[in-house]
Amino acid sequence: MLVFSLDYLLSLFLFMLQPLSDWYWFSENSRLMLSMGEEWQCTTAYGQQQIVDLPKSHQLFSLSDTECYLSLANHLLASGGKFSDAQLTHILINATAAVMFHKPVPPKSWLFDEIESFGFHHRLARVVNKYHSGVVLVLTDEHSLTTCMLISSKLQLNENKFLRQFDLIKLAKTRLEPLLAETSSQLTA
Repeated sequence: MLVFSLDYLLSLFLFMLQPLSDWYWFSENSRLMLSMGEEWQCTTAYGQQQIVDLPKSHQLFSLSDTECYLSLANHLLASGGKFSDAQLTHILINATAAVMFHKPVPPKSWLFDEIESFGFHHRLARVVNKYHSGVVLVLTDEHSLTTCMLISSKLQLNENKFLRQFDLIKLAKTRLEPLLAETSSQLTA
């Protein structure tokens, strides 16, 4: 029977997710896409209306893109969340696309309940309103505000509006409930 150390398995897992030199951004049908080699492409959740500038041609996955991707991967892996390789990769691609290309979004804190012991843990937090709760990934942390990406499948905002998976929302930090290891271990995207 083969036995591997946790460090070895983690390094192998990170290797499988690591961007390669042949990755590049492009647009197709007004959607931001990522090519991950000759056989794999990912359509992001973002279209022309959400993106500052859609790439007109192939735009290499840059060092900044790679740093963002790997930093977020480290946070998600350390969170204890149970993601399949495919789920984690999809979250990371959309999060990286959002950080690098998404237009700024206005604050909408009033849609969520204020949390007494607020914050986030490994960039994961839960947001709650009178309709439901959802899990978000904190993409940017700016003083008292954060820009978050929904990683739950959807979240009702009011009687008529929903956030879809990978939609962005800017919130006051007082609206974020830390998602700790004991709750994130049950998390699936």
